[in-house]
Amino acid sequence: MPGRRARRSAQPSPARVPAEAGTRDPEVECAIQLRRIGDKLNFRQKLVNLISKLLRSGT
Repeated sequence: MPGRRARRSAQPSPARVPAEAGTRDPEVECAIQLRRIGDKLNFRQKLVNLISKLLRSGT
């Protein structure tokens, strides 16, 4: 509408400073790796579910 100002978005999140690989805590590295493993397993399970749904007969 003319005359209306665009709504402001939420406050921007603070910028993350990328840490160098050698300066991270072992706990953080472990958490990142576990998250990646979980993401891969979740993707594989979704893929298996999709394939089984497509190959399932009839109903």
